[in-house]
Amino acid sequence: MAEINDIFGNNMKGKVGTVTTYRLRGKTIMRSLPVNRSKERTENQERNQNRFNEIRKFCSLFKSIVIPQIWNGVAITSSGYHLFMKTNSPAFDKDGMLSDPKKIFLSKGNLDLPGGMQAERSSDLANTIQVKWDKDAVSGGLKLRDQLMVISAGEGKYSDIKATGLKRGDLGGSFELPELASAATHVYLFFESVDQRYYSESVCFEI
Repeated sequence: MAEINDIFGNNMKGKVGTVTTYRLRGKTIMRSLPVNRSKERTENQERNQNRFNEIRKFCSLFKSIVIPQIWNGVAITSSGYHLFMKTNSPAFDKDGMLSDPKKIFLSKGNLDLPGGMQAERSSDLANTIQVKWDKDAVSGGLKLRDQLMVISAGEGKYSDIKATGLKRGDLGGSFELPELASAATHVYLFFESVDQRYYSESVCFEI
């Protein structure tokens, strides 16, 4: 309802139709009422939201172990969780499906990965993985004692982090796959420092 105190409208205030008036700094201001522009999401908006939900669901698998153990220590401008999500988002397609497991990084850090890393199942023992890597000419001392860690994955399931018992200085060896409810199709390998404070980026192998 509008309220008018004189014919010039100097003290008019209230609402008339789609127009509202109010006093501001001694002046009478008239403006249109805000229009509710809320509409149903577009198809792209719906797809983007679904993709985000699927990525978030994936990241939640690692909130208890991988993220607090590794990612919280390397995140600087954000939380470990958000850094993990940002790093791994490119592995998901526009519909939120994991399109390439090799684009997933379960570990991140300042330790170097040695060159020439290879991993494959042993022909004799299905749960045994053979690995090898090149000697790094510049690493020595405590770095040679960096421990090789593994996470196995299959059918959307991921194992806990397991120490393989192999050291950087070994240049290879074999280890048993971590327990997993389904058959493992990929392994993620990375190194951990002796004091368990530093990690390398992970690398994924299809097995």
